[in-house]
Amino acid sequence: MSRNPFAGADTPELTALSSDFLETTGANLLTRWDAHQDFWDARLAAGLDPYMRSSAERIGPETVALTRGHERIAGVNFASQDYLSLASHPHVCAAATEAVARWGVHSAGSLALQGGSVPLTLLEDRLAELLCCDEVTVFPTGWAAGYGTVKALVRENDHIVLDIVSHACLQEAAANSTKNIHRVPNCSHAAVASRLARIRERAPDAGILVITEGLFSMDSTVPDLRAMQEICHAYEATLMVDVAHDFGAMCDGGLGFIGDQGLLGEIDIVMGSFSKTFASNGGFVATNARGIKLAFRSFSNPLTFSNALSPVQAATVNAALDIIRSREGAERRRRLMHNIIRLREGLAARAFNVLGQPSAIVPVWLGPVAQARRMTRTALSMGALVNLVEHPAVSRQNSRWRLQVMADHTPDQVDRVIAIAVAAREATGTDLPTDADQPATPLGE
Repeated sequence: MSRNPFAGADTPELTALSSDFLETTGANLLTRWDAHQDFWDARLAAGLDPYMRSSAERIGPETVALTRGHERIAGVNFASQDYLSLASHPHVCAAATEAVARWGVHSAGSLALQGGSVPLTLLEDRLAELLCCDEVTVFPTGWAAGYGTVKALVRENDHIVLDIVSHACLQEAAANSTKNIHRVPNCSHAAVASRLARIRERAPDAGILVITEGLFSMDSTVPDLRAMQEICHAYEATLMVDVAHDFGAMCDGGLGFIGDQGLLGEIDIVMGSFSKTFASNGGFVATNARGIKLAFRSFSNPLTFSNALSPVQAATVNAALDIIRSREGAERRRRLMHNIIRLREGLAARAFNVLGQPSAIVPVWLGPVAQARRMTRTALSMGALVNLVEHPAVSRQNSRWRLQVMADHTPDQVDRVIAIAVAAREATGTDLPTDADQPATPLGE
């Protein structure tokens, strides 16, 4: 007899977490998920399931989305990763159309065999020149680039020093590579130095990979990358920087915070994604290490055993890169930053706790999950398409909106999402957390 997943719970659709309903025992691997399904069905029925929405129109500053229950929601869109508004740009769409006519729609092979294409080779060469690196490898997804890099480089006796809020692909790759994982507080180069000193004392011959990001998406924080690289060199460690959220969209020339901090060509490994700014799936890894490109083709399974990025996707990214490096790209970044500042300042002026520093991601701290779910339900009903982030992506008391800003948002659209946020807070009677409520970032091994 299956148990009632909500027995003894007052309002599980408000307060329970999906992880509360994970079954790890029982002979039937499939029915273990029944309680989990019941939980999500209850959330959907209560209007408290904001996830797995689908776009019913082109991605843009305003759009129509379909909920998991197929309900249409129209509104101002702060839930899409299209920072420079290139997903429907005429130049990008024309390049994709031309690529279909010339090369077809599929790579039909991995890079280890015959899956490369002229647009993909061109893309790798252009990225290498832009990042001042000798070698660039393009992966079929950003996840594959992050996971595949860590898994290819690290052996079981090596060590990984990992920022505690690094992307999930990096966390999972670390867990599947070695038991020697050392998690450090967000953006703390002092903690990295301390940990590296201890590792080198105990394991003088071990390889060490230090992983950080150019811009952390959950808190919109930026590390001191030069300090991090210098520390790594001092302890013969290798630094890997994930630039998924800043490369292309942020700083002069779209070079992200590596460029802003004067580190082009100096970081050991630069890994990024095309999915935030370049209007396509895909990811890349750039380095000056001479053996890495062929190593990835042979020993990075997400690359070796996956079809390569298609010619259409590679041509799309190349077209996006044309714009990013042009005067138009500079103007789009200027508009994007104007929208970012307007949104952050408007929310802060109305007593919202906006985390981090200005970037295309504006994290708005909502606190406990119950009030975050109520506010999200209300905001969606009022015409603001927002993304709720809750546990396990963040801790239980740190639920937040992760508002994603576009270059093509108008001042009126920015002001509308601010007004809806205020109205949602008032309608739900929510007391938002303050800086004094922020728990310290945990430090684990």
